[in-house]
Amino acid sequence: MSRSTNGFRWRDSVIPVAASGVLRPVGIGSAARIASALWQYGPSLATVLAISAIRHGDRTALVDERGAVSYATLQRRTEAIAAALHATRPGAETVAVLCRNHRGFVEAAVAGAQLGCELVFLNTDLPAAQLAQILHRHEPDILIHDREYDAAVIASGYSGTRVHAWTDEATPGTPSLDSLAQQSNPTPPRVRKSVKITLLTSGTTGLAKGVSRPISQRVLLEMVATSMSATRFTSRDVLVLSPPFFHGFGLAVLTGGLALGATVITRKRFDPLDALADIQRHRATVFVGVPIMLQRLLAVPEHQRREFHTGSLRLAVTGAAPITPATISRFLSVFGPILLNGYGSTEAGVISIATPEDLAFSPKTAGRPAIGVSVRILRPDRAPAPAGETGTIFVRGGLGYNGYVAEANSPTPRKEVVDGYVNTGDMGHLDATGRLYVDGRDDDMIVSGGENIYPKEVEDVLADHPAISEVVVIGVPSEEFGQSLRAYLVPTPGSPDPAPEDLKAHIRGHLERYKVPKEFIVLDQLPRNPSGKILRAKLIDQPHRTMG
Repeated sequence: MSRSTNGFRWRDSVIPVAASGVLRPVGIGSAARIASALWQYGPSLATVLAISAIRHGDRTALVDERGAVSYATLQRRTEAIAAALHATRPGAETVAVLCRNHRGFVEAAVAGAQLGCELVFLNTDLPAAQLAQILHRHEPDILIHDREYDAAVIASGYSGTRVHAWTDEATPGTPSLDSLAQQSNPTPPRVRKSVKITLLTSGTTGLAKGVSRPISQRVLLEMVATSMSATRFTSRDVLVLSPPFFHGFGLAVLTGGLALGATVITRKRFDPLDALADIQRHRATVFVGVPIMLQRLLAVPEHQRREFHTGSLRLAVTGAAPITPATISRFLSVFGPILLNGYGSTEAGVISIATPEDLAFSPKTAGRPAIGVSVRILRPDRAPAPAGETGTIFVRGGLGYNGYVAEANSPTPRKEVVDGYVNTGDMGHLDATGRLYVDGRDDDMIVSGGENIYPKEVEDVLADHPAISEVVVIGVPSEEFGQSLRAYLVPTPGSPDPAPEDLKAHIRGHLERYKVPKEFIVLDQLPRNPSGKILRAKLIDQPHRTMG
């Protein structure tokens, strides 16, 4: 039978929100100001910051390379920036944000929301040619970007209003957020309408698609509640937040943290030693990172890692990309039972959450469906699959799915939808307890000698070998089998390259013989996008050496 949750339940959302302290009563004056913010901005990022500025004005909202900024200061600056943008470009409908992780991202997003604009969050790792295509597709009225992207933006031919978010020195002709924040008219116009947020898909197999959705009161509550339901984030938490803010994972945690009045510690670029130092310096209670960031923390030599005190951590949260059971097990052994793993997609939002208890039960599980999410496992004929049988993962969630942003002169691509459930593109199964397991991507499936093979199964076994740090398995053409398996691997630092026969014997001890790769290629590192997903199409271009 098909297994699913009952969908959204208000009680499930309200309980974690209430436990976090975000609903703690305030005075009459503060309550009136909160009501005014709700009336002015509606359900949006602007309201999230405004309420926290009222409740926690003097508390540190964010710490970046420029230091700390309070909620009250952040609110004053965003209002001044929004007013200045309105004066410069009245009637603007769309604001695009091309920023690394720092206060400028928050100021750009909130100021755009205060103006009632659609917010388009751009991947900071886009090649110049793709950036040009995406800017042409979305046609933002205002582009707020870090100065380091000047050349790419100019080359794109973008002709709208440009504003620098992070710049070490003024650039003639291009205003900065700092200069806008200092202008005299600090009050943005009253614009009450539903604000849309557009996120880009990972773009691992082509041009990133845009997924746009309006932010309703229900959606905003679910975003905040989902980030708190399993984590129990509180207003006193200090989060070291490392995933890119433009990505759905980083944006969801950032929004939840700001809604609570927590303190977010971030840097423009991730470095494991900086992250460990930030945890110690700020006595962080939560670390948030994509799986490759966890791997880089674990790659720090033990004697060096022990120089940092990380005992303040009560939780580590990961997601946005597949993580191997071996990485989970090692992280738990080094940092303790504090890991939480989220599974989701740009189209569906957060799908499931594996708590530390779930991961102790099985490091392979993606956990149970998140608040407001219903999951179905369907067979190729779209009949329900029973527990334990692998099928396509379909999801119906609170964030909804309304298709992709249309491309000029081409049909709009869409995900398959069955009875309101969207096809995630992943294969998986549910166990008898309702826990979800992701077995691989449907388009990654390899047919070798008539046998169907999901590379993730082979990757998980190889990743458990002590001589292998990272691995990815793909199918390559074969005259004899149609396709054969090729493994790209990164050896464990300090270890010699493992012998192919040793690796083959290791796999045969866990899997069928036809799942043993024919080739093993050694790389210094796997090509990844900023959210940590492996760019399989670029594997063949990497400097390598063949084993065996």
